[in-house]
Amino acid sequence: MTVRRRAGDVIKKVVLNKEIVKIKGNYKVILIKKDEFKKFLKLVKLRILNKEYEALMPPLDNMQKNTIDVNGLSVLMSQFLSEVTTSSGNTNSTNPAQMVLTTQSGTVNLTYTGSVRVNAQGVSVYWQIFEDNDSFVIQYYYVGYDTTDSSYTTSQIELYASAFSFGRNSTGGGVAYYTNIVRIAYANASFTKTSDSYLFIVWLIQFQNVPPYTLLFIPTFQNNINIGVNDINQGSNYAVYINNNNCNFSCGGNCPKGGLTGLVTYVQGNSVIAEFPVEVVIGTGVSTTEILICSSVGFSTYSIGGWVQVFTISTRFNTTLSPPVSGGTFYLALATITLIFQTS
Repeated sequence: MTVRRRAGDVIKKVVLNKEIVKIKGNYKVILIKKDEFKKFLKLVKLRILNKEYEALMPPLDNMQKNTIDVNGLSVLMSQFLSEVTTSSGNTNSTNPAQMVLTTQSGTVNLTYTGSVRVNAQGVSVYWQIFEDNDSFVIQYYYVGYDTTDSSYTTSQIELYASAFSFGRNSTGGGVAYYTNIVRIAYANASFTKTSDSYLFIVWLIQFQNVPPYTLLFIPTFQNNINIGVNDINQGSNYAVYINNNNCNFSCGGNCPKGGLTGLVTYVQGNSVIAEFPVEVVIGTGVSTTEILICSSVGFSTYSIGGWVQVFTISTRFNTTLSPPVSGGTFYLALATITLIFQTS
């Protein structure tokens, strides 16, 4: 949205809302004898809102804390947010996930396969999202495995991931946009895999305290069930309304409206900061600034014939800001949605 400013205009810069989304990561290394394999993996029920599905996973108890790579996460997040807000980006498929193990003689790479196999190396990714106290928790379980006869001793393990979104191209056809695969977590882990053992590494990455109206901004990592978020062009939408006391202040009403005009991401300490400016003309004679955020975030999966909508989450959030600066004849609100992705 482009606004031509005039003499006497006053720009009101406000923080629309500041949210802290917590990102946590935990991992577990498990070594078993080959003859224990058949009774080792268990069916675990995971939840996509009110629907359940089953996944074969190792035991999840006694997981250890890892280190989140905020620089890698910032790169992934910047690419993902650009894709969902501009409906453009890389359409070439990227590797969904990888674990890199540093050993005494080099590295061992466990690359995405989608399922656990015997006499193979790979990674599978399971996704879960559920509500918790009026917010959402989004979890990704990365299961790395090495069921070969290889042997090595490690000193560090690293987790790499990529995100994606569903959109439409210039001719109206369905398309998926992919981020690069980047390191998002790592840990010092010393263990020895022998030729007569199987190795499993379970990595849990989770976003906690996610307000419903920020769902569009949470990176959707590529996963086994291939569920991803729709970008703005594919069906998700995001609008910010400002009440000028002379309009229908509701989602879809005629109040001054602004959309997502851009984004900035940067690292600050152990956090990734994402800022979304929204510029809206308020008008004159406004004593308070009421803002209403309306969002409808869709999630789809791909099947034969095209994208299939799986579920949609529609939300609204409103707040009252301080009065505009006095003395002006015309007001603009340059509001910023600020998300702090705080790692621990």
